[in-house]
Amino acid sequence: MPDAAPLRPRTEQTHPQARGLDTREDARILSILLEAQLEAVSAVRAALPDLEKGACAMVRAIGRGGRIVYGAAGSSGLQALADGLEIPPTFGIPAERIRILRAGGFDNMTVPREGAEDDAEAAARDAEVIGPKDCVICLAASGNTTYAVTIMQTARARGATTIGIANNPGTRLLEADIPVLLPTPPEVIAGSTRLGAGTAQKVALNLMSTLMGIRLGHVMDGLMVNVATSNIKLRGRAEGIVCEITGCQPAAAREALEAAGWRVKEAILIRSGAKDLAQARQYLDAAGQNLRSALAALNTGENPGNRVSTHQLGEDR
Repeated sequence: MPDAAPLRPRTEQTHPQARGLDTREDARILSILLEAQLEAVSAVRAALPDLEKGACAMVRAIGRGGRIVYGAAGSSGLQALADGLEIPPTFGIPAERIRILRAGGFDNMTVPREGAEDDAEAAARDAEVIGPKDCVICLAASGNTTYAVTIMQTARARGATTIGIANNPGTRLLEADIPVLLPTPPEVIAGSTRLGAGTAQKVALNLMSTLMGIRLGHVMDGLMVNVATSNIKLRGRAEGIVCEITGCQPAAAREALEAAGWRVKEAILIRSGAKDLAQARQYLDAAGQNLRSALAALNTGENPGNRVSTHQLGEDR
């Protein structure tokens, strides 16, 4: 009796609504695609405990001077790129603390590099930038993509903390220090993991990096208090944040921001009573860059020099 055919990975299986898809009206096709996307997003809920662990690992890496490193190929690499590039402007984390390793690199990304995701040697070379203080996030819908798996394995060997994100169970990326399974349903277009699997990956990355930013003290009351102020739009946003937290008028907010070198946290502390930029920075350093804690100390008249610095808050999480 012949052996049973091996079960295809879920991301390669046929979606129940796929039969006859191309014969349906446009509106019905779009409805099916949308419902599949919503199903994929719902699948992230089961991974929330592991995403919390991943965010804490990211906090630890930044807190001890390490970096956040992404390793991926194909559409997963695009999700990693989108997440990593947004961290510096959103949370004010220096760009050099973020590294994105993508199979095939970034030159002329519209032209696929044949075999790039299967190139273990290239992955090992790319992973040479990883250090023991880093947190390395590797992702692939299949969970077995050679490039991502090699990055993860090399990172572990170099002492880094690894997070493996996959959309199929029992796969190699789930051997990471922190495995994250996103059990998305089959794609409406079988194997096209830029659809549901990609959406779930983007949501998962959003959740982890945003929780990291919050725990690093770069968010207060839902406001980006460490936002980069590199253009007119972002400077206007910074003024609005200072106004909302301190209750001042825009002109006063701009004056404080100018005194603070357009650093939002420092400007808020200056508007709240810090005598100058140096003292604002003292309060922030003593509070581990957490604005709420720094404001509390300032409002009680506490001398920031008497506080034990919590700058390495990531070490205790």
